[in-house]
Amino acid sequence: MKYQLFDLLIETIGDPKTFNCSHKTGDGLIVKGENITFKPGTSYFSHYALGSLMPYIAAKQRANQEGDFMFFESEIACPDPLCGARFVFKRTTQRTYDYEPIKK
Repeated sequence: MKYQLFDLLIETIGDPKTFNCSHKTGDGLIVKGENITFKPGTSYFSHYALGSLMPYIAAKQRANQEGDFMFFESEIACPDPLCGARFVFKRTTQRTYDYEPIKK
């Protein structure tokens, strides 16, 4: 069984003057399949922010219909209500994976 997922680039955006957390503009994550790595030049990433982004990662990796809000909604706010940082999701490469279910 074959399926496709998009690789993702998740970057921090916004005016650093409005950041309440330790975010840096341009820092981010790269998602390939089930693996998450730091974008080159990123030395750390808030685990609170990562926790708020996790539910969107799987949804953003899958192909969506145009009417689905996941197709056009690309920015997620920092979970700290006093922080002005946002995180933008960018789809990069689409990869095909092969899945063989376990036969019982």
